[in-house]
Amino acid sequence: MDRGHFFALLGFLAVALMLYLVYAIVAPFLAPLGWAAVIGVLTFPLYRKLRAGVGGRELLAAGIMTPAVVITLVVPVVGLTFFIIQEATLAYQFLERGAADGGEAVLAKIRAHHLIHPWITRIEAYTGPLSLEIDTTFLPEVKEVAAKILGYSKEAVKNAFLFILKIILMVIALFFIYLDGERVQRRVLAIIPLTEQHKIELTDTVRRVLTAVMFGVFLTCLVQGALGGIGLLVAGIPSPVLFGAIMAVCALIPVVGTALIWLPAAIYLLLNGQIVQGVGLMIWGFAVVSSIDNVIRPFFISGKAKLPVLVIAIGGLGGLASFGLLGAVIGPLVLALFLALFDMYQEEMAGRDDDAGPRPGEG
Repeated sequence: MDRGHFFALLGFLAVALMLYLVYAIVAPFLAPLGWAAVIGVLTFPLYRKLRAGVGGRELLAAGIMTPAVVITLVVPVVGLTFFIIQEATLAYQFLERGAADGGEAVLAKIRAHHLIHPWITRIEAYTGPLSLEIDTTFLPEVKEVAAKILGYSKEAVKNAFLFILKIILMVIALFFIYLDGERVQRRVLAIIPLTEQHKIELTDTVRRVLTAVMFGVFLTCLVQGALGGIGLLVAGIPSPVLFGAIMAVCALIPVVGTALIWLPAAIYLLLNGQIVQGVGLMIWGFAVVSSIDNVIRPFFISGKAKLPVLVIAIGGLGGLASFGLLGAVIGPLVLALFLALFDMYQEEMAGRDDDAGPRPGEG
């Protein structure tokens, strides 16, 4: 190995080590930085208008825009977090009281229901008296779900300092995205070995996909909230409009989502002997409200993002499984950028073939 190759290899190793160290330092805060970037890209057109309205004073515009976004977006999310903690605690305590007597009161209400009692009587004629141990079957499973939610909530409380630190970091990052975002974008684009037209296409792809994803998420949450409200209305739960609106917000939460509202409501109905309404609401919640987002969200996003539905579905679900809630936004974006770069490469190769002209013996 000559000296040139040795120093080149040494330089690559130094760059790789530096990149690793940068990643190790930034990794704990990737989520707040990522959300700051997403929010910044989506709201940057509003920032430009505000900057023009204050005479081009960037510092003043960023100082106004950042608290406005925090009040509009961050404060409701923090309030929702504490609401979930409180509701999870109450739900767990409620289930603890319901199982204190082994569930006998609940079993008695179920057996006495006018639609279920005749069937139990017929079955008992062949199998003998039924002995359904609710305390060892149904309630422990529900309590386990509530305990997991409560565990996550307690963990969030224990890590309250880190949570607040991440929120502060996200707000600071958002401020500097407004203040220096355009300059950073120009510097990053300057080192990308692409033509100016391709750079414009990449930035347009990022903006278009992020807008489409947030638009699709917003519409999906509205649909889930409306369907959940309809289910609560039919089941006879009071204030279905209010709880439907809360479900629309809870739909943003991975895994549990709208079940934070309709599942306790269904359990409440079951514990009060309203078996048909409780079971019906549970089926409606599982089969429709909590599942429909995986069906309609890719369709909402694909049209506005100008991407195939399959790409959006794989990107959203794969990103969610790999990176959490932020991955549901980043996943489709990564696949969209990959497809855009692939198309650019294909165009470049086609252009080279055209410039080469016909091969010897052709034409």
